[in-house]
Amino acid sequence: MTQLLLLHGALGSKNQFDEIMPLLNKKGFTAEAINFAGHGGFSIPVQGYNFNVFANDILTYADEHKIEKLNLFGYSMGGYAALYFAKLHPNRVNKIATLNVKFNWDPLSTQKEVAMLNADKMIEKVPAFADKLMFQHGLNIWKQVLKSTAEMMENLSKDFMLTKEDFEQLKAPVMLGVGDKDTTTSIDETLAIHRLIPQSNLWVLPNTGHPFDRINHAILTEQLHPFFQ
Repeated sequence: MTQLLLLHGALGSKNQFDEIMPLLNKKGFTAEAINFAGHGGFSIPVQGYNFNVFANDILTYADEHKIEKLNLFGYSMGGYAALYFAKLHPNRVNKIATLNVKFNWDPLSTQKEVAMLNADKMIEKVPAFADKLMFQHGLNIWKQVLKSTAEMMENLSKDFMLTKEDFEQLKAPVMLGVGDKDTTTSIDETLAIHRLIPQSNLWVLPNTGHPFDRINHAILTEQLHPFFQ
């Protein structure tokens, strides 16, 4: 059995993987997921969201489960966290697969992302999604989740946590996945990072946008299986 740790995206929680988990287990994985600090009902850290906090969440999981080298699958923000963890702890990573990770946090595209994290507008325009966030994170915390996520994104636009040199020095095999219709990131953006990482594969999911709940989980599982096995 291959152990695999799943890392959720921004505004998400480990429940994001409820549907794909049984498919992975049928394929011979021992798949588990964690909530990053401040997600899934947990209090937001005093320092807010940042990738040092998320990397420590991953390290804590590995230490508590006595796993020397992790296999990681990270969706969106979770993929960035997985790669950042590999930068900090290269000897604790076996392989990494990512999907729909935004790498280019330029000010213009960052402001576009941040603009969508307005709680009042969300309640007005996409009330079902706002209700989902309330359920995932708690009625009294979901707006702070939005605020903290926006601050994290703005900080990334000022100080990339992963540089060109960091990607070039990654030791673990990496598979970078991207949906061909993703408007948060892009094939070109992902291809540029693929060319920097020494041991990397690029795969494109057809007819696929950004939201994880709209991704074909069967196809995703079929892609992950041979890479990690």
